[in-house]
Amino acid sequence: MQTNSPAPRRGYASADADRRIRKARKIQALLSGVCQIDGARVLEIGTGAGYIAAHFADQVGPAGRVHAVDVNDTRKIQRGYYFQRVDDTTLPFPDATFDICISNHVIEHVGNTHDQQHHLREIRRVLRPRGWLYLAVPNRYTLIEPHFRLPFLSWLPQSLSDRYVRAAGKGDRYDCAPPSRIQLQGLLREAGLTFEHITIDGIRQVAELETRPGILQQLLRRPELWAWLVFRILPTYLFLAQPSAPPEPSS
Repeated sequence: MQTNSPAPRRGYASADADRRIRKARKIQALLSGVCQIDGARVLEIGTGAGYIAAHFADQVGPAGRVHAVDVNDTRKIQRGYYFQRVDDTTLPFPDATFDICISNHVIEHVGNTHDQQHHLREIRRVLRPRGWLYLAVPNRYTLIEPHFRLPFLSWLPQSLSDRYVRAAGKGDRYDCAPPSRIQLQGLLREAGLTFEHITIDGIRQVAELETRPGILQQLLRRPELWAWLVFRILPTYLFLAQPSAPPEPSS
């Protein structure tokens, strides 16, 4: 997705079909624990190559529907879902349209804090009252920044990160803005969303879906042994969120 701010941002959509399909299966497994996929109206924000939207189109059945939006049309898979190109973080849908929204590594690309807040507020607006948001966000303080593959890049202020990117021959500037975990939780609350941190559950799903049997899988299935890594080294935070209940009317 692109910022509401004027500076253009390059795309980072992954075209690795196998990885995207495994990602879609993980998202489905995590959402299945809290809501029904069959018959759901689903919105994926930041469609990229289209693998996740197509996967959910297969899962929602004839009673469901999947929509997808992105600032660019870079789809390789176009079947089964409805796509719209958008210009910014504004979503072209009425209020309370969707049972599920998916924002998978999108918020760091939409712009500054104001744009990130608008991204979440728009999700809150189009979600039904009991709808669910799946939100994946890179850990700002991971050791290796995932887009540019440079150590400590996302830790730096903008002026230094831009110089770092240029010195490393990776581009003209660092055009991602991953919020810290504390900042993100504040943005979610301000957008009117209650949330649960599910990174540990995501690790377990990786163990089930992406790892061959052996010692590594056994360790991944027991993340409580090293849960402190979630807030220090792991590259991604995962959240499930819902619209906050409206305040009770005063008597």
